[in-house]
Amino acid sequence: MIYISAGHHDKDPGAIGNRYKESELNIELRDLIIKELDKMGVKYIKDKDWETNTQYQGRIKPGNGSVLLDIHFNSSSNSSATGVETIVKEGANIDSKNFAKDILNDVVTETKLKSRGVKSEKESHRGKLGILHTKAGISCLLEVGFISNINDIKAYKDSLKTLPKKIATTLKKYEDLIE
Repeated sequence: MIYISAGHHDKDPGAIGNRYKESELNIELRDLIIKELDKMGVKYIKDKDWETNTQYQGRIKPGNGSVLLDIHFNSSSNSSATGVETIVKEGANIDSKNFAKDILNDVVTETKLKSRGVKSEKESHRGKLGILHTKAGISCLLEVGFISNINDIKAYKDSLKTLPKKIATTLKKYEDLIE
């Protein structure tokens, strides 16, 4: 089973930059990926737009045979900060690391943004990320680009014809891997 979530929710918009709310960008990409998964006939469970992370994690029951992707955008007080990164939990298994690398490459290829690499949650500015500590067999958090950098936002928006299908294909690949 695939679990896909748009980080943040209606009452917690996340970062705000260049007249965009992170939660709205996250939902936009999640929903476009879901349309592609529907076309492929792939089953998934998504978060609800009003649901907090704690509520979502309490509702879902990922197990070793699941793939989890949480979508976010980075932000910085430095408007020139740029790039895509994926984050895995500390001590992540090789499948999660490979999944994070493939998702990272999907976004970098389609947006042409700089790769900031695959990082462990301890290397992120958050420390420990609860969503990565579900029982999902394969999981990562995606930071699509910097909401604070107008060029990152433009690159993201320009990639929307191809990026969702690319990510959906990678999600299916990893779901097939563990079935």
